[in-house]
Amino acid sequence: MSQKDDIVSMEAVRERKAARQQRSGETSRGNDATQLIDKEGEKVSIVIHKMNAGSKGLISGSLEKKFKSLDEALMVNEAENSTKPKIQKIPFMLRDNDNFKKYLEPRVVSIGPYHAKNSNLQVTHEIKLKLAALFIKDGGISRNVLYEKIMEKISNFRECYAEEATKCYENNIEELAWMFLVDGCALLHYIICASQMKEGRDYTLERLKIKKDHMAFFQQDVFLLDNQLPYELLDLLIGLSNKQEELKLSIKNFILDSINAPPGLYIENEKNFRQLQPNNPLHLLDLLRTVLIQQINPHIGVRERLRQILIGILGEKVFNKLTFKKKHVWHSSFRNIEELIAVGISLKPSKTSSIRSITFSWGTLTIPPIIVDDSTAAKLLNMAAYEMCPDFQNGFEVSSYIFFMDSLIDRAQDVKELRESGILHNALGSDEEVALLFNKISIDLVPNPIYSGVRQRIQNHYDNKWMTWIAQFMARHFHSPWSVLAFMAAIIALASSIVQTVYTVEGYYKPDKPPIIYLAP
Repeated sequence: MSQKDDIVSMEAVRERKAARQQRSGETSRGNDATQLIDKEGEKVSIVIHKMNAGSKGLISGSLEKKFKSLDEALMVNEAENSTKPKIQKIPFMLRDNDNFKKYLEPRVVSIGPYHAKNSNLQVTHEIKLKLAALFIKDGGISRNVLYEKIMEKISNFRECYAEEATKCYENNIEELAWMFLVDGCALLHYIICASQMKEGRDYTLERLKIKKDHMAFFQQDVFLLDNQLPYELLDLLIGLSNKQEELKLSIKNFILDSINAPPGLYIENEKNFRQLQPNNPLHLLDLLRTVLIQQINPHIGVRERLRQILIGILGEKVFNKLTFKKKHVWHSSFRNIEELIAVGISLKPSKTSSIRSITFSWGTLTIPPIIVDDSTAAKLLNMAAYEMCPDFQNGFEVSSYIFFMDSLIDRAQDVKELRESGILHNALGSDEEVALLFNKISIDLVPNPIYSGVRQRIQNHYDNKWMTWIAQFMARHFHSPWSVLAFMAAIIALASSIVQTVYTVEGYYKPDKPPIIYLAP
């Protein structure tokens, strides 16, 4: 084929395309059939059939049901946002992790409906009966009145749980009411016993022949997410007792003890508890978390005041440039406490147990002190599981705290540095166990960026080479108290030598006796 034939063929193709577009456009406006021209020049008709009313109605009905499900989903979502979160099972992401089972499942006692039928926990049922009986007797409570009051509010108590929790009690409400009566009274009397044990008095344990190891595991089971009782039930039981003030005081002390703070912080935490005055907690785990994440007005030290003064004088942009502030980074380059200390960052325990008191200012990282023992992992992990519940709107404060501590603790040496600074008190065993604990419980947790500002300031300091050099110089030349004393002695000797030289020079040019001047008569 010649070049001329190629040109003719291309032109023919263009004409056919133009004719096809024109013919299609003309017929689509008024006809049901669209005529096209194929490559042979033949006319081809495409007939468009109209949808009959029956098929249209069938499809519309199906779509209407689907769209209705979308509207219902929104209505359910709005209803859930307006109600309190329910007591429910551990989220499956944590429940299916074999490493977490010992932290999320009750060991000795069931509280509430979720584990009431667990045959492995029936051995302590007799203990619950003893504690409940003693609570009713010591509180001067009428058994009949107590049971009637619980039956009056049994619907409210059921609504505090997910539907699956009390489904097996639908045809036996009396059994559900009895379970609430025994578990609620036993729990409150256990809290009283815990206060007595702290004061060195265990009369109740001796009287009821309850072993101390059962009481120790009881404390861990009390703060399991699916082992909770509605706080509304506890308020009802306290109101019927003639020891209301003692019960309220025991609950406060029990919560403060469960924070696992060093004894030196007890007075400060108690003051913060009074200021907080938690209103209408959902259950004991919710109360513990509320106290732990409470917002504390930070004490502004000399360094922070100086920083604020400099920002006021220089402006924030100039101050940030002078302090080598860099742009936000998504991932921190520091990996553990040991690396932070290597660049001159010091550690300091805060004056409260609130996890919101984590700050970083002028090279000092302040962290709330904590006692790590056998119950620490269970409490932190159950509070994190509570934050993961779909109907609980929160800021993931405890999850963020666990994640932050895991980012600082990489190995045993990091735990040692935290111990020596007074931030971490190891009652668990070796430092390796503590490091492994935080590394393990942080798995599958999604933190909230509440510590992003702290991490950014740490990163800025970490990237500051001047700070690194100064820290290395201090570590090399002032690694022991004797070197510090020798340096101070040298400074004092140098200062004394300078002062002596100054006085000698002044004495040379300024004699002690002024010259006598004779005036002519």
